[in-house]
Amino acid sequence: MDLGLRGKRALLLAASQGLGRAAADALAAEGANVVVSSSHQGRCDEAAAAIAKAHGVKAFGITADLFQPAGMDRLFERTVKALGGVDILFVNHGGPQLGQAKDLDADHLQPQFNMMVASPIRLMLRVLSGMRERKWGRIVSLGSAGMVQALPNKVMDNTLRPALMGFTKSLANEVAVDGVTVNMVIPGTFVTERVHNSTASNAALWGITVDEAMKRRIEGIPAGRFGELREFGAVVAFMCSEPASYINGSIVRVDGSQIRANS
Repeated sequence: MDLGLRGKRALLLAASQGLGRAAADALAAEGANVVVSSSHQGRCDEAAAAIAKAHGVKAFGITADLFQPAGMDRLFERTVKALGGVDILFVNHGGPQLGQAKDLDADHLQPQFNMMVASPIRLMLRVLSGMRERKWGRIVSLGSAGMVQALPNKVMDNTLRPALMGFTKSLANEVAVDGVTVNMVIPGTFVTERVHNSTASNAALWGITVDEAMKRRIEGIPAGRFGELREFGAVVAFMCSEPASYINGSIVRVDGSQIRANS
């Protein structure tokens, strides 16, 4: 299937590794030119060089600090300078602070809100005008199972991701007529640095070994395994594609049926 992405211009946040990198690779494999953004210039440059070599597209690395919403303006401007515009935005960020609700330090809320809500929304609004003018655009945000069912030891996920979910649906309703789709993808458990960190935190919380905590995670997945990064990237690429133009305001799960709730 031709996804209609050749020559499209994609900006991907937190994309130098993990799920973001998988999304960047999948889009580039379909012929999209990409900007890989993260907080570390060296990782951005390394990922961009590897993507350009592997897929024969233009790829650039541009740093951005998601804890500073005003920095999204500079990221947008630098991306437009590099690519000429933004047709696709993939919203991602580093793993939120782990912890339980009863132990939450309220002073930590604002920086986490900036990273998870304020910066993504600011960047969405910056890319939106060009998409609406061209009558074509794709915005895909990374969600979490915490939007559907509260996750243990992940109070920030459970609290702040639903805010972005509400904005995403509101925006989709307003710009669907302009040929712009705004969706979210909820990943299950993929082997990333975040999974190792959260598993170690859970092990300490439950008083068990990390190996036992990892075993419990696998046992909780009906598919019986962790996801492969290519499986996640493929879904993101399709959500950004021309054939997916009627999927809008949706939440798509890529989790091996890990979320037990119906909605």
